[in-house]
Amino acid sequence: MDRRLQQAAESGSISDLYALIDENPCILENIDAMPFVNTPLHIAAACGKIAFSVEMLNLKPSFAKKLNTNGCSPLHLAVEKDQQELVTWLLRIDPSLAGVKGREGITLFHLLVLRGNVDLVVECLVTSPECIRDVSVTGQNALHLAVMNERFEVLQVLTGWIQRMKCRMVQRNEVNGDGLTFLDILRTHGQIDEGGELEQAALKTGCMEAASLPKLMKKTYDFFKLPITFWAYCSTHTRRISSDTSDEARGVFLIICTLLITATYQTSLQPPGGVTQSEGHAVMKQTFFIVLWLSNTIGFCCALFYTYSLLPARGLLTLWFFYIGASLCVSYALAMAVISPQPLVFLTACFALYLLFPLYVLMEVFLRQWRRHQTVAPDPKLSWFWKV
Repeated sequence: MDRRLQQAAESGSISDLYALIDENPCILENIDAMPFVNTPLHIAAACGKIAFSVEMLNLKPSFAKKLNTNGCSPLHLAVEKDQQELVTWLLRIDPSLAGVKGREGITLFHLLVLRGNVDLVVECLVTSPECIRDVSVTGQNALHLAVMNERFEVLQVLTGWIQRMKCRMVQRNEVNGDGLTFLDILRTHGQIDEGGELEQAALKTGCMEAASLPKLMKKTYDFFKLPITFWAYCSTHTRRISSDTSDEARGVFLIICTLLITATYQTSLQPPGGVTQSEGHAVMKQTFFIVLWLSNTIGFCCALFYTYSLLPARGLLTLWFFYIGASLCVSYALAMAVISPQPLVFLTACFALYLLFPLYVLMEVFLRQWRRHQTVAPDPKLSWFWKV
């Protein structure tokens, strides 16, 4: 690197930087061409020159993720030099910098955990929540590193954040290179857990010991050799609907499904021909009503199913829609039963239709558990008809 550029970075002089660029427009490109190098951003970050670092980040964003010969990014150096304000500035400009991996796979977030910098750990979690997924080359995640280096306050922050955010991004029971989970390490280093509060918080988040983790009973190739059951077929089909649909098509289909749900539900409230004034039953003949009830119910259920399949997210959003859809199905069944010629019969038929699929799933689970205790093979399968 040009000595004058190094001095400009150390002093934070932006005018000197542009004077050098005017003299040699390729001065930054030549540095960027080297795979491992101390860039001007490394020097400015270590010296805490915020304005110069931001200017350099605008000119060459790639410098922020480039490692020097010691395997450190600019923000790694800034953390080691306690340049907290500069780290905060750059993280807010580019939150993805929290996940830049340096030597031994240690990210900026990992380094903050190791140094016990609670403020910046929270800043990373707020601006870039996905950084908690990262692991080092030895399989250590942020929880492992915090407990092994006795960062009790950081551990409290991490476990509290996981509990409050219902975080599904972090693998709570991830096994490190030594075959230990976070809970194993916590109990080994029990002296930092004052009163056992942290262990109780870890247990509430679902943390387990490595010995308690479920073991894989079958090899992967054995799983793929098994025939596809009806349940597996439905599950695969549902995932394909969600994954193979573009965002634009998903929006259009969701609108169509919403209109179908509205139209079919409205039919249950106001059937063709209306209802009698005295008893409130549909005026149409019973045969026509059966055809209407059957076709309308199938359309209503299919629209709900495809809406569920098209939801782009999984987890809490899907769970909420499941409860809302179940409540809507109950109200639909009651509405159709009230206007039907035989309310009790049609109400029973509606709930029987709703229960067919859950009953099938329960039967599959029961037979699967029963077959595990049998020694004679092969056993008859409930889903033999659905093999593909």
